Amino acid sequence: MGIIARLSEVKGHRYLLMAMKKVIAEIPDAQLLIVGEGPIKKGLQGLAKELGIIQNVYFIPAVSDTVEPLSVMDVFVMPSLEEGLGLSIMEAMLAGVAVAATDAGGISTLVKDNQTGILVKPADAHNLALAIIELIKNKEKARSLSSSARDLIVREFSLEKMARETEKVYGECLR
Repeated sequence: MGIIARLSEVKGHRYLLMAMKKVIAEIPDAQLLIVGEGPIKKGLQGLAKELGIIQNVYFIPAVSDTVEPLSVMDVFVMPSLEEGLGLSIMEAMLAGVAVAATDAGGISTLVKDNQTGILVKPADAHNLALAIIELIKNKEKARSLSSSARDLIVREFSLEKMARETEKVYGECLR
């Protein structure tokens, strides 16, 4: 599983690490890939050590192309406390990776609970862990959710549709 996001308090990484402790208790070989840079990196590394899970957590610098890190994730997790639309969630969905996320900001525009992913309340490490465990253990559910999520992204956020909608706005402004 993993996350691709800048390392800042608002992204909720600390709750993901706390959830990871519960995930490892249930699935000892689970691994977490944290991709990104930011001011709280050392603090997150310290928390992973304190929780006794550092051996299962990999910190990777920010990447410009998310294809490779997403290709090794079975679950994408976005534990944000606040969020706009969530570009990294969209990228994960398009890549066919099951998503567990918090119901913060615009995330619910993309992640419809038990339709295109699993939503939990922000700052809720316990239920975040349960969502992750469910997606790891229930491969059929994970496949179904990720398939629906990919369909949503292709249908609602394709380059063609975005260009068409942008042209429409410009046309209205010019009139």
